Amino acid sequence: MTPEAAPESFTPERSVLACVDTSHDSTWVLVHADAMARAFRIPLTLLRVIDPVPETSGLPDPVDWAIRRHEALSTLERLAASTWLKTVPNLTLLEGLPGDEICRAASLQKAALVVMGVHCLCGHTSLSANVRKVLERGEGRVLLVPLPEASNEAPKYQRILVPLDGSCWSESALPTAQRLAHATGAELVLVHITTPPDLTSGLLFEPEDIDLRQRFVKRDQCIARNYLQRMGDELVDQGLKVRTLALLGVDPRSGIDEVMRDDAFDLVVLSAWGHGRARISDLPYGNVVAYLAGHSSVPVLVTWPGQLKQTTSDGGSASSRAADSAFE
Repeated sequence: MTPEAAPESFTPERSVLACVDTSHDSTWVLVHADAMARAFRIPLTLLRVIDPVPETSGLPDPVDWAIRRHEALSTLERLAASTWLKTVPNLTLLEGLPGDEICRAASLQKAALVVMGVHCLCGHTSLSANVRKVLERGEGRVLLVPLPEASNEAPKYQRILVPLDGSCWSESALPTAQRLAHATGAELVLVHITTPPDLTSGLLFEPEDIDLRQRFVKRDQCIARNYLQRMGDELVDQGLKVRTLALLGVDPRSGIDEVMRDDAFDLVVLSAWGHGRARISDLPYGNVVAYLAGHSSVPVLVTWPGQLKQTTSDGGSASSRAADSAFE
C-alpha cells in the first residue's frame, strides 16, 4: 500500500510566525525565524502577545492598557529594526493567554512555520506551558529554539539531523529537511536507531535465547542500513549531500542524544510521529519529540504529517516520494 500525503506547500501568503517577548530568548528566536523565512522564501511575521489584565472588581484602566500596548509595540518595532535582520517583517500584536493566541494566530494566518523559544514566556528551565500548547495543537511546523551561549549571529545550517524509524510518518519530515538543504547547502544526516528486542519472561535464558536475540539484532541492523541507503540514494539523486547512520541503542531517545553529542549538528528535523503512531493514535506527538523538545542543545523543527496511510513493512516505503509532492 502506498502512503498518501495531504497536499501542503509553502505558498506566498503563508509566513514564518516568530513568537517574541521581552526575554533574551527573543533575539535568538528572531535570528532563526529570519533564516527560515529566507530559506523558504516566504514572509516573516513577528507576533507579540500581551497578557490579559488580571480581573479586578473595577473596570480596566484604559491608561494602563494604552501604556502596556505602547511598550509591546515598541518591543516589536525595536526587534524589526535590528540591523542584522535581513527580512522586512510584518508585525502582529494580540492580547490574551499567550499559548491560545499563538495557536489562534497560526491558524488564522495559516503559518507555514511557528518559531518559539523552548522556554517561551516561561523564565525557567522546564518546557513552557505555551510551547506544550502549541505542540499539542498538532498541525503545521514548529521550530523550537534553545537559548544559546551567544546570539545575534546568523545561524548556518551546515549539518541537519533527520531521525527516521522506517515508518511513513517519520519520512514525512524529509521534504522539509530536503527543502532546507537545497536552500542552505546543508548536509543531511539520516539516522535510524535499532533497539534490541526485550527478553522479559523473568526466567533464566538459555544460550539459544541469547543467540536468537543477537540474530534479531543483526537482521534489524541490516534492514536499517539498506533502508537508509535507499532513502539516502533518493536524496543524493536530487543533488543533496547525505550521510546515513544505522546505530544500535537501548532507546531511540538516548541513541539520538548520543549521535548529537558525537557530532556537531545545527538543526534537527523530525516528524511528530513515528511507528508508535500505529499503536497510540490519540497523542499529538511522540516521546522522541517530547524528549528532544526539552533536552536538545540545537533547534528542533517538528513537522506534522498529513493523512498518511502506513505501508506494509519491508524495510522501507515510498512515502518520501509521496510527501515530496507537497512541495512541488
